Amino acid sequence: MFSAMILAGGSASRMNGINKQLALLGGIPVVIRSALAFQNSRLVSEIILAVPQGEEQNYRNLCREYSITKLKAVTAGGATRFLSVKNALEQVSDNCGYIAIHDGARPLISTTDIDRVLNDAMESGGAIAAAPVTDTIKQCRVGIIEATADRSELFAAQTPQAFRKELYTSCMEKLGKRAETLTDDSALLELCGEPVHITPVTACNMKITRPQDLAIAEAVFAKKEG
Repeated sequence: MFSAMILAGGSASRMNGINKQLALLGGIPVVIRSALAFQNSRLVSEIILAVPQGEEQNYRNLCREYSITKLKAVTAGGATRFLSVKNALEQVSDNCGYIAIHDGARPLISTTDIDRVLNDAMESGGAIAAAPVTDTIKQCRVGIIEATADRSELFAAQTPQAFRKELYTSCMEKLGKRAETLTDDSALLELCGEPVHITPVTACNMKITRPQDLAIAEAVFAKKEG
């Protein structure tokens, strides 16, 4: 079974001081929307939240209010993504052979897409949610185009990203300090030469990063619910 680690400890540097995790989407906090999608997955046996240090009890209370019964622990996020994952890993139950890592700020993820990623991870050892790139991508140096990438081979990495726990922790140990600089979880396996499966998502899975993203997410959510 899977232990789902939801990362909600980032700063609000691009949100004009708004805590995007606690902003309301359809009347429910963003991070709770993410947690509910994992709560509803039959493959997930527990949920671990990594949140800003000092706010752990606030998030526990929220989870209790919204009946996140699979909550295993709320832990403090680290200074980097890697350290937040590392802190959350310490709370994973021994009987969970797989882990799923998700951005709390991707509240539109569906349980259907979660299950597709998790099933692929069980088959291949590692899988990530991703979306085909639709824009033409230019590789540049000092503002000058050097090459145009073949977009048919390009995917935008999203979350959840799911892995066999033993494989993930083994790669952490192999990379040591180098792992702390990574901003994408699957890169850990890539650098160790391990294959990672791409699972194309079937619905909007945008990340809320800027204030205007909240309005976009609200419109997407309203259309989905309507």
